[in-house]
Formats: sequence, structure tokens, C-alpha cells
Amino acid sequence: MLNLKIDLRALGLASLCFLVAQSASASSFIGWQTFSNCGGNNNTGICDTTPDSNSTYDATPVGSIGSANTYLTGAIGVNASAVGRRGRGQQTNNSFLNGPGFGNESGDSARLIENITLADGSAGTRIGPQGGAGTSAWKFSTSANERAGDIRITNESDYFFRLTFLHFDVRIGNANSPQNLAIAYLSGNGTAFDNGLTRFDNGNELVNLNNVYNNAFGPGTTTANVSHSLGGAIGTQAYLAPGQSAAFRLIFSNFVTSGAESQIDNFAFEGQFFETASLVNQLDPITVVPEPTTATLFALGLMGLAMRRQA
Repeated sequence: MLNLKIDLRALGLASLCFLVAQSASASSFIGWQTFSNCGGNNNTGICDTTPDSNSTYDATPVGSIGSANTYLTGAIGVNASAVGRRGRGQQTNNSFLNGPGFGNESGDSARLIENITLADGSAGTRIGPQGGAGTSAWKFSTSANERAGDIRITNESDYFFRLTFLHFDVRIGNANSPQNLAIAYLSGNGTAFDNGLTRFDNGNELVNLNNVYNNAFGPGTTTANVSHSLGGAIGTQAYLAPGQSAAFRLIFSNFVTSGAESQIDNFAFEGQFFETASLVNQLDPITVVPEPTTATLFALGLMGLAMRRQA
């Protein structure tokens, strides 16, 4: 009977632990494979609030979640900032870009698009692959508005999201096209949204218009797959508290001929969720189990009482 008592108590403790467990997780991704025009043609800029890939879809959510049942949401163009820079529009040429992953997929198979679920929770699929139908990239030109584009990520969960990587593929069109790409952070004062990408070292928001990426490509036609560490760029970890957003502005420069173009494709954010701002206990909000109800705790109490009587 002693052995039975120990086994039952262990079972009761395991059941309670299971009810409150929060599983550790790998990275979460949200990204665009395709880009939607603001207007009726491909030269009206990009206005897109529907990322194609989103590993945070949850059909049975616990706690806060976005309207599309994802813990992360995103926007490009007019919905990404108060100014709403949107580049030149969509490039549909299928002979370049439109590769198999977000950024430098050769360094991490988790960045392969087919390994990341789509935003509706279905299996990862490459939409518009190079050489196929439906290809789409974000194009930028040389005028002040058309060489800049804004993009935003929002943490819709009840947890803290550490933003670790910006992934994208970039192509410099030719020797006349913009050869330099910078990415600047837009603070809360620079947008119409509740921004707050927080530095882990001092608890402050990143400085407005501070470049987190700046690189010259070329000369001439060049293609690169970039996976850029945000923490490496700013010298500390950075996170989004529940309900907070981070907006960035892509800015092309250093061109020769007006109207020349360069492109961005397969843009994604990568990061991990944590229980608190201490960024110690990593979790996956999709697998978080609800806290035990009063009825459940009562039942476990009765189980414990029964164990004692059997002793």
C-alpha cells in the first residue's frame, strides 16, 4: 500500500504541473512572401496587413491574441506608421528573388519558408517561387517617397516578445539603381501606434530614426540574402511588451539615374516569447496551458485526501 500511496501522489503532482506548464519553444516567425499594392497597379506602393507566413497562429488561443488568431501581426505602408512610406509598388518579374527562405536560409533550416506555417495555420508553402506564377517583390525607386518603405510588427500576446532577427532578400537592379540600404527604427513619437521596442540594458525605447542596419551593395546588379541580428546592431537584447509595436523604415539611397529600381523580398521578423521582461523563461504561447480552475484544484485536493486515507 505504501508504494501505491507514493505512485498516486506522484501522479497528482504531475497532473498539477501539467496544468500550469508553459513549454519552451523555438523561434517564432512572421513574414511576407508576397506584397499587395495600395492601388490598382504595380506603381502605387505597398499597403499590406496580411503577412503570408506566421508561425504564431493558434486556433484555440489562451489569453490575448490578434483578430486573425495570431499572436504577432504586421503591416506595411500606410498602416505601418503615421507617415506610411510604401516604396514604389510590386515587382512581379519571376526571374529573380522569390527564393526558398527568409534571409540567409542556408544558416538555419528553420528559416526555410516551407518549414514555417502560413498565417491561417496551414502547412508552410512557398507562394510564387522563382520561375513560377504569382511571384511578388517590393520595389523601390529614387524619388523621396518611393525609395522608402515602412514596416511594423505588433505583439498581440500576453507575453514579452524578444525580437532577434530581421530577415530579407535584397536586389540592386543595376548600376543606376539605389546601391545602399538602411533600416531605421521609428519610435512612438514617429508613428500613430503604441510603439515600444525596449532595450533590455536600460529599459528605454530605441532612439527614433536610429539605424539598425546600413549596408552598401554592388556596384551594379547584386542579390543578397540577409539575416540581420538586431541585438548585434544595438548592443543589447530588445523586446516588445504585450500590446506593443515596433516600426522600421527601409531607405534606399546612392543612385545614379532617376527612376532606377531595387527590390526587397521575403521580409520576416524572428524572435522568441518570454513570460516576463526578464527574458528568462522562454515559452510558446500556442502550447501554454490555462491556469487550473478552482474546480480542478478542488478535485486535486480530493485526490490528495484520498491518497492520505489509503496510507
